[in-house]
Amino acid sequence: MKIWLTLQTLTFELASLYLLEQSQMTLALWLAFISSHAIAAASFTGLCWLVLPRVYKTPVIPALAFIYTVAFTMPVLGMLCLASVFIVALYFPKSEQKKRWRYTYNQALPIHPEQLEANQYGYAALKDILLFNPSDEKRLMATNSCRFLPHQQSIPLLKLALTDRADDIRLLAYAVIEKIEFNINRKIALLKRKLEKKPSADTLQRIAESYWELCYLGVAEGPIREFYLAEAQQYLQKASELATSAAIELKLGRILLERQELASAQQHLVLAQEKGLPKRQVTPYLAEVMFGQKHYKEVASLLRSLPARQSDLVTQLKEYWRRAAS
Repeated sequence: MKIWLTLQTLTFELASLYLLEQSQMTLALWLAFISSHAIAAASFTGLCWLVLPRVYKTPVIPALAFIYTVAFTMPVLGMLCLASVFIVALYFPKSEQKKRWRYTYNQALPIHPEQLEANQYGYAALKDILLFNPSDEKRLMATNSCRFLPHQQSIPLLKLALTDRADDIRLLAYAVIEKIEFNINRKIALLKRKLEKKPSADTLQRIAESYWELCYLGVAEGPIREFYLAEAQQYLQKASELATSAAIELKLGRILLERQELASAQQHLVLAQEKGLPKRQVTPYLAEVMFGQKHYKEVASLLRSLPARQSDLVTQLKEYWRRAAS
């Protein structure tokens, strides 16, 4: 079959070239040339289809169309180029790499974390070092590296380092947490000076958000945390008196929720939603309020109303309450 298609391709292509060399090309000669060349291109396509491996034959129609189009639109040259490419690919393939793995040495944490490459050591890797690495030096380096992470990631790791058996690691973790708290308190002091010169809702809101940050990050605990939450609530209420907004109502609702003032939290969260905040931002906190008030049917109903595209945690909560309600 391959030999027959090869001879047929050569015969019809040579015939088309012969017709093309005639001195006077009439309409009949042009039609004969096109027909002969088309048959040669079809024979060449069939020959390539028989020769090519299966991996190059899918999808079927685009593969056949590509070979035929190149062979037909470029007489002689198209067939020669495709034949050369296929012969090289079939008989001179790229040699496979016999060694499919590469040995790498264990990399030590650098003393200066700014030397870390991107994504070389993430949150999980540092956590594993702090929990399981027997070397005090490496755990100390991991603790030091936490200083260069975002606060939301570094604080849980630093609190983990506070439970370490080595004094140096505990002292370093405590010093880093103290520095974070000091910087936020200094920011609050600067904002309060600015507020004394010119009262504004924006400054009040930024002070409240700084107090909230101390609680949200977990820097403050116990009575100090309660004091910071009370301060954040006070400044947000003052900001709301000057210029109320949906963002302020949402933040007030979250603070009151943390203080377990559920009825007031619900009022502010509903106001935030009425003032234009998307449901996906407010509904999880409303569901938390309903859970605190032991209105479990409302929890399931609220979570079902959330859009499909949410975080993994919210998706898991939705699935849990769906099963609980069924």
